[in-house]
Amino acid sequence: MSFTSVVHCLGWTVVLLAALMILPALTAMLDGDAGLAWTFAASAVLSGFFGAGFAIATWRDEIHFGKREAFMFLVLVWLVLAFFGAVPLHFSGVPRQPIDAFFEAISGLTTTGATTFVGLEAMSPAILLWRALLQWSGGLLSVVLAVSLISHLGIGGMQAYHSALPRGEGASLPARMLQTVQDLFWIYVLLTLLAALALWAGGMSAFDSLCHAFSALSTGGFSTRDGGIATFGSPLIELVLMAVMLLGAMNFTLHWAVFNGRFRVIRENIEVYYLAVAVSVMVATVIFLALFMAPEGDFVTTFRGGVFTAVSALTTTGFRNDGMGAGLAAAAPLAPILILSLLLVGGATGSTTGGVRLMRLAVLFKQAQRELLRLSFPHGVRVLRLGKLRIENPVIWSVWSFFFVFILVLAALALALAILGLSPNAAITAAAVSISNAGPFLHAIVPEAPRYADMPDGAKVVLIIGMLAGRVELLALLSLLNPAYWNR
Repeated sequence: MSFTSVVHCLGWTVVLLAALMILPALTAMLDGDAGLAWTFAASAVLSGFFGAGFAIATWRDEIHFGKREAFMFLVLVWLVLAFFGAVPLHFSGVPRQPIDAFFEAISGLTTTGATTFVGLEAMSPAILLWRALLQWSGGLLSVVLAVSLISHLGIGGMQAYHSALPRGEGASLPARMLQTVQDLFWIYVLLTLLAALALWAGGMSAFDSLCHAFSALSTGGFSTRDGGIATFGSPLIELVLMAVMLLGAMNFTLHWAVFNGRFRVIRENIEVYYLAVAVSVMVATVIFLALFMAPEGDFVTTFRGGVFTAVSALTTTGFRNDGMGAGLAAAAPLAPILILSLLLVGGATGSTTGGVRLMRLAVLFKQAQRELLRLSFPHGVRVLRLGKLRIENPVIWSVWSFFFVFILVLAALALALAILGLSPNAAITAAAVSISNAGPFLHAIVPEAPRYADMPDGAKVVLIIGMLAGRVELLALLSLLNPAYWNR
């Protein structure tokens, strides 16, 4: 086990995070808040010092980055970045206690969007920008890790994941990560800028549009207003956000392929088809609810709110426009189940979303279909395929293992939250939104649930574990708890 290799890579990621802190420092300076500017500047220097120290101290050591090192890096990178990301938040004085600062930082990095902050309208722009940057960088990190690391490790059936990027066979895992960053970074930046310009043209201020572009593309859910998207009350803004959220829910290597003129890859990717089917079914369901359950003359409001909420749930973003209307409110026993189901599904693999992901669900459904056919044709040979890709039995077993562990961890999180004082409904929902990285939906599903800021510290720790588990791939996290992992 080469701990120095893991520390070396972690050091460089902390250096990059420290560089991002310069942006809120400049924002605070332009806003006239010298104290906060110095807080971010000092945090950047401190983080850069430790990050560079880790990287330089291990520079001469031989870099060996195998599977065990990859598993450890996959888990530690989120915790280490959240720790340093929480430093300026803590010393800004906004969080009431250190656990709140760490909760906010890891919620941003894992693109969960659960927040302990209130009074966002009165908050410094530097703090709001830093929260948005944490989500934006966390979204990019999740894509890079999925494309370059998780798919090569084959965790949870990721052997079936198709990347449009060159595979880089024979290269080391750090080299693959660096190449993936180089390929995807400018596309990620360009999509963010286009989203910000579209939101600005739709009526948002330049600052709000940039922060919401960061949040929407990373499918994070942080907003600059306590009232969320409903504060703006603009159908055009909601339409732009839906488009950006769906872009974030797609396999990001497909965006690279499109920018390089390889449009055929879009047609050949089966998850694009599944995502289109899911959106179509959602729209049809909302139309049904609006037609038969909305008050007279309230169809447009109900349809608008229902579609926006459905897209936000499927992409695990968590944006809410609170314009659902009485139509969906009348279907109260059904609407929370729909929202919960969508956010547990999530988007495509290689995207910034959370949840089980469309590819895994497709494998599970196709395997169930094959087992049903075997009842009628016991000796028949049925090949399971996703598009043109043949899915072998080891991949199917890996997906089933992931799904079983996902349900088991979800139940354990809910039980722990219930023991810590949350009601059964709130405990189950909070566990689901944390492991699916869709934190803002807690109060959309269970309005009487306590605010994250009002939850006991133990519950916040449990939710942090849920966010981490949902982002790092559960099997990778559990592998670190296996004694055989350390004895090899």
